[in-house]
Amino acid sequence: MKTHFALSRRHNRKSGFSLIELLIAMFVLAIGLLGGMIVIVTAIATNARNRFDTAAVALAQSTMDRIIVLSASDTSQSTNVVDCQGNVNVINTQGGDTPGPGAPLTNIANITGGTQVIDFTQPAVNGYQMLYHLCAQGGAGEIGNDQVYDVRWNIINTTAGSGNSQLVMVAAKNVTERGNGLQGQSKYFSIPITLRGIRGN
Repeated sequence: MKTHFALSRRHNRKSGFSLIELLIAMFVLAIGLLGGMIVIVTAIATNARNRFDTAAVALAQSTMDRIIVLSASDTSQSTNVVDCQGNVNVINTQGGDTPGPGAPLTNIANITGGTQVIDFTQPAVNGYQMLYHLCAQGGAGEIGNDQVYDVRWNIINTTAGSGNSQLVMVAAKNVTERGNGLQGQSKYFSIPITLRGIRGN
């Protein structure tokens, strides 16, 4: 009888998880999985933002190169850019005194010296803005979303009344409503990339 009681106690000690322990374990696992999902979603969004920023920098640099290659005193003050959809965009490169022809400028708050940047909240100026389309290029069966970039520029004479040298500012930002394959993501990728350069005669 005593032996049967000892075996019974030993058997009870080897019993499995209780329902409460199982629920706690499932809760901890769910929290871990949720954290992992958040990390993955953040990484995907960051990757997309970096890709859009890289394209904006390349596009702004390309536009800057097209403007700077033309002399400030050249009589022909425009050039054309054709995007992947065949849209012909005219780039006017005529400069002028401060604030200079082209996209409106605004000041960066609390920064002294070199504070002006292109203001995308103002209406675009014809000849100093283009909507450039980057087409999605993929392999057979791959589907991508075309991206649209708003590119604006301003050209300022560095000395009033003189066109000997000019400050060229070019800014670009992604304005596509389908950012990372989902509707309405453009607000997450709308920080403009601004480049500055000097061109002479």
